Amino acid sequence: MKAATANSRRSLWALCILPILFHIAPALAASPLAVLGDRAPTAILRVMPSYAPPNQRLPEFAFIAGYEVIGQPVPLDAGQASALLAAVKAPDAFDDTEPEQRMMPGISYRFGAGADAIEMLVCFGCDKVAIIPPGADKISDTLHITQPTRDALLGLAKKLLPNDEAIQSLPKVRATKPVPPPSVPVPKDAPRAGGATASEGQ
Repeated sequence: MKAATANSRRSLWALCILPILFHIAPALAASPLAVLGDRAPTAILRVMPSYAPPNQRLPEFAFIAGYEVIGQPVPLDAGQASALLAAVKAPDAFDDTEPEQRMMPGISYRFGAGADAIEMLVCFGCDKVAIIPPGADKISDTLHITQPTRDALLGLAKKLLPNDEAIQSLPKVRATKPVPPPSVPVPKDAPRAGGATASEGQ
């Protein structure tokens, strides 16, 4: 009798938990961050909006999902890479908030290298990140970051870009009113990825 009761309870537990796992497992597997795989963060890149259509972009300049790269990638050391990876993979790294502002990223964190690299654009004006898969030129997913994640991403950006006044002036907590994106006030003599300067491209 006791064995039958125990078996009945196990069967009831299975009936209750299996449907939950059925719905949760695909969601976990389909997480936008799953695309990172075992790629480690390797560099930070400064970006700014580009309003030139794809067929009018100069080939010597680099772009990430339509945003122009300014200057050269700044490499991360092992400690910085580890801290960044821990921040974006923390259980509370993201939430379901839908920001009211349009995404205007000023930096991108690169995961991996070469043709296999993944870009993570970061907008500190709306606290969102965007994922660009390897070889793609379009955003695949966007996620809203929590305050601890903003602290980590912005803190690292300020360390890696100490002479960038726009990045250094960004507040610890996102402004509630729309503000110009940090990609706007870029020095005219800042070198672009193609070797030219910002003033030469204007």
